[in-house]
Amino acid sequence: MPKEIAHLAEQFLEDPVTVSVTPAATTVEKISQYSTFVEQKEKQALLHSVIASEDIDRALIFTRTKHGADRVVRHLAGAGIKAMAIHGNKSQSQRTHALQAFRSGEIKLLVATDIAARGIDVSGVSHVINFEIPNVPEQYVHRIGRTARAGAEGKAISFIAPDERPYMRDIERVTRSKSEPMPLPANFNELVRNLPKPAQPPRDTGSQGRNPQRQREEALAGRGEGQRHGGQPRSDRGPRREGAGAADGSRSASAASVRGTKASVRTRAR
Repeated sequence: MPKEIAHLAEQFLEDPVTVSVTPAATTVEKISQYSTFVEQKEKQALLHSVIASEDIDRALIFTRTKHGADRVVRHLAGAGIKAMAIHGNKSQSQRTHALQAFRSGEIKLLVATDIAARGIDVSGVSHVINFEIPNVPEQYVHRIGRTARAGAEGKAISFIAPDERPYMRDIERVTRSKSEPMPLPANFNELVRNLPKPAQPPRDTGSQGRNPQRQREEALAGRGEGQRHGGQPRSDRGPRREGAGAADGSRSASAASVRGTKASVRTRAR
């Protein structure tokens, strides 16, 4: 409460009672916060190193975009690390399956966007990894609040690219807390050079079950089939309509009549 408002209340109220609540943008004291400055293109190698060196029970990995979440999962799969993504482009059944696998321990890593992660209440989350820094401080508080539940301790690790440093300064100013710097691994350059290639994305589009590539191939195959038949309709397209057959017969009769007339004219001319 501003001092001016408190002074005004004292003038008009007798023995007022003050009730205060914890501000929305405050972090839990049992969460250890760490940050590493790294180039954006090198974050995937750093993530692999953190996963290998940290004692992770369950970890939530946050990205800003849906495509970014899928890209992180593909890179992890390319390195043989099992993870799933949850975001708005996933169907309800896919999101439910990912959450169930995360809760049961089938997977230890769940990559999520901020909107998709709201409402997630999973116990035993030991780590929150900010693969990308949010541009709103309250989102950072919501992210790391997924760990250190029920009196347990948790760890929040943030990967900060050069263009994300202003976001981190705003977070530290609003939360009134500062993360502890965590240096890059000693062999980090080697890790970047030897980063495995990402796994190929699945061809199925998911919720609608359509495959655009397969549709294009089928369309091209159908076009080639028509050209092999000399442009004539294929026999497997069903019987022709009666009207079309009658029209063909009428045209044939007319052509025969014209030919007969021409023949008789030539005869008289001789």
